Amino acid sequence: MKSNKEILTFAFPAIIENFLQMLVGISDTMIVAHLSLSAVAAVSLANNVITIYQAIFIALGTIVSSLFARKRSEKADVEVGKFVDGAIKLTVFISLILGLFSIVFAQPLTTLLGARGDVGQLSSLYLSLVGGLIVMLGLMTTFGSFMRASGDTKTPMWASLLANILNLVLSALFIFVFHLGVLGTALGAIIARTIGSFYLYIKLKNNRPTRRFLKTKIDRQLIKLTIPATGERLSMRIGDLLIMMIIISFGSRVFAGNAIGESITQFNYMPVFGMSTVTVILVAQEFAQKNRENIKQYIKKTYWLATIMMLIVGLLIFVSSAPLNYLFTADKVAANASHIVIVFSLLATFFVTGTTTYTAAFQGLGNAKLPFYTTTVGMFGIRLILGAILGIGLRLGLEGVWLGVLLDNLFRFIFLKIKFDKLIKTVN
Repeated sequence: MKSNKEILTFAFPAIIENFLQMLVGISDTMIVAHLSLSAVAAVSLANNVITIYQAIFIALGTIVSSLFARKRSEKADVEVGKFVDGAIKLTVFISLILGLFSIVFAQPLTTLLGARGDVGQLSSLYLSLVGGLIVMLGLMTTFGSFMRASGDTKTPMWASLLANILNLVLSALFIFVFHLGVLGTALGAIIARTIGSFYLYIKLKNNRPTRRFLKTKIDRQLIKLTIPATGERLSMRIGDLLIMMIIISFGSRVFAGNAIGESITQFNYMPVFGMSTVTVILVAQEFAQKNRENIKQYIKKTYWLATIMMLIVGLLIFVSSAPLNYLFTADKVAANASHIVIVFSLLATFFVTGTTTYTAAFQGLGNAKLPFYTTTVGMFGIRLILGAILGIGLRLGLEGVWLGVLLDNLFRFIFLKIKFDKLIKTVN
């Protein structure tokens, strides 16, 4: 059984990888900011759609990691090879659907989201190109899942670093040297992801897909688990979008401050998401060997390690919230709204890490439905309703909305923990 030090060594590259993925959108925004506000709005709008695609691939990648780790532990080499081919086939199939959707519906979709004039044209251009070739992001995610499930979390991290550097350099080259504008940003992202995918493909070595992967039958369990895992991610995205609609009713300054606070507190969650990746893999490996006690110990270890790291980052951000907010705005209303987000993010630490850890644990055990149902009930039955009642009905404003978020995470943590403790007793 791995020690805390070994778990941290395993998890640290995944944490860094999450940080690097977060920087992709930030770097694109920083570069196009030198073009025009229309370019910034266009790229940001299109990236909201791309983020949904990314959520789908992350869900697929999580299930791929779980099943791949389990099959490796069972030492069924033939089944492992078939699984690799099937997983790549499913990734390509999903990518083609999303890509075709992006190309055909880019313009009407961006118009539906409120883009007009130059913003609409530029946004649809970016979405049709980056979304149309989203297969590169899908392959990077699935290839990375194979690597992590094999015990190598460093290679996907280096691939993300390579893609980030290439994206930054190529986008700047296409914009400032060749004057391609938003088109240059899109090309930079596409080329960077293509090279990142090829890098991971080379590093896979014995676990590469064969040339006959399109003829391979997709593992039924992979499809069965991916659907609810994707639903869980989409519930989060849709719920967050509806919450934003409540917050915007408090005024543009509060809405902007909330956005600033969420940008700052993204750093709080990097250790949590990195540790959840490790939790899925460790639980899947032990489940294949039916080691109930090891599973219970790993859950305790990853929960407390994630909690301690999130608490440290959260406290540092809380203490330095004033200067951090000032980097974004001098408006007192917006700064106060951002501070509220930072405070509630810190208060929710134990609940967020618990929810994330047990969601990962169930996915590692091969049960993706329960986290999906729990997230859906929590988001729409608690977070959204309580946010509206407390924030608007009782006039608590942004504090009321974030109190609803905190209570949602508390509910999901307690519920998933109770269900997990019951389920783990059946593993023998």
